[in-house]
Amino acid sequence: PEYAAFILIMIGFLFQWPTLLTLILFPVLLVTYVRLAKREESQALETFGDAYRDYMRRTPGWWPAFKERRSPN
Repeated sequence: PEYAAFILIMIGFLFQWPTLLTLILFPVLLVTYVRLAKREESQALETFGDAYRDYMRRTPGWWPAFKERRSPN
C-alpha cells in the first residue's frame, strides 16, 4: 500500500505541477519503486519461504481487492 500510495501522489504531482521536471522524474521514480518492490519480495521469499508464499496468495500485491471475504467455516 505504501508504494501504491506514493505512485498515486506522483500522479497527483503531474496534474498539479505539470513541469518538465515532474514529467522526467515520474517514469524514473515509477521504475525505481517497482524494482524495489520486486527486490523486497524476493528477499521476503528467501527469508520466510512458504509462509510468505501463502501470504502472497491471500493478499493482493499493489492494489487492494475490494471483494467480500468469507469466513473459513
